[in-house]
Amino acid sequence: MNNTLSVSSYSLREQFGPLVFDFVDPQGNPMHIELPYPKLLNLSEFPARARDTFGVDAIEAVAFQFAGLDDPEIDLFGAALAASGVQLVCAAIDVGDLLEPGADKRAADIKLIKQWIERFTAMGSQFVRVNPGSPFSNHNEPTPPAQLIDGLGEVGAFANQHGSRLLVENHGGPSADPVWMRQLLNAVGRDACGLLLDLGNFEVVTSHAMSNFGSGEEVDPVELYSSLDLTTVYDAIEALADHTELVSLKALYVSEDGAVGPVDLPRALGILASHSYAGPLSVEYEGTGGDPWAKSARVLEVAKSALAAPHTAQ
Repeated sequence: MNNTLSVSSYSLREQFGPLVFDFVDPQGNPMHIELPYPKLLNLSEFPARARDTFGVDAIEAVAFQFAGLDDPEIDLFGAALAASGVQLVCAAIDVGDLLEPGADKRAADIKLIKQWIERFTAMGSQFVRVNPGSPFSNHNEPTPPAQLIDGLGEVGAFANQHGSRLLVENHGGPSADPVWMRQLLNAVGRDACGLLLDLGNFEVVTSHAMSNFGSGEEVDPVELYSSLDLTTVYDAIEALADHTELVSLKALYVSEDGAVGPVDLPRALGILASHSYAGPLSVEYEGTGGDPWAKSARVLEVAKSALAAPHTAQ
């Protein structure tokens, strides 16, 4: 495979300053979580630092790490990309809920998504990623609803007009079901939308991860995930591989002995190789504590080793 390797800015979130999450839970209750991370560097420093530290020439950005559409750091980030020669492979946009049945609310969400798309496509982002509904949406249906299909078609056409490609991600809620995601992607059509496959965003993993999110409790991640049967994760990767255009190499921990998990990256990449996947791969380290640069580098090292090894069908 000849995959472009990149690293997400979210991997280093513990050094970019406080993060705030405001969302509505599946029961309709407003939720507010603040993670008081120290600000050790600016997002505009990330492109050159990632290039020099990881030896990559591509990165991924996350919109909610900026303080809104008018954050001056966005323009500084774009200038830093150009100065460093680093490609923005994808910008992850997490605003809005395209599952929202209310036409006015959904139209406002689509307008906001388009504004973020304009910001990132101006930097030459190869892909822009949105969610097929909020990860916490309570508007879940057994099959993808018409308003979601139409909304993705509209946003996908907008992205195309601005020189980028729209992706949706398996990112909680019904999108964690590969059957539902295949139905959605087929209904929207490849001309409008493709898939960002996040290897760690399937129910068996996320249910464990969310149980500890924002709790402030110290839990050994190796122990937390050690009992998981990840068969359904590898089955889902198999089911979605042919729709995949970008892969998030999610790691929820890097242990002291260098083990990366809970998803077995060589096994996952082997499945993708069996489907002739040659698209970009982006490291998304979501562990906490320690040096996130060193731990992200370890995830990248494991990925490179797996790509260099001969693969057989899994």
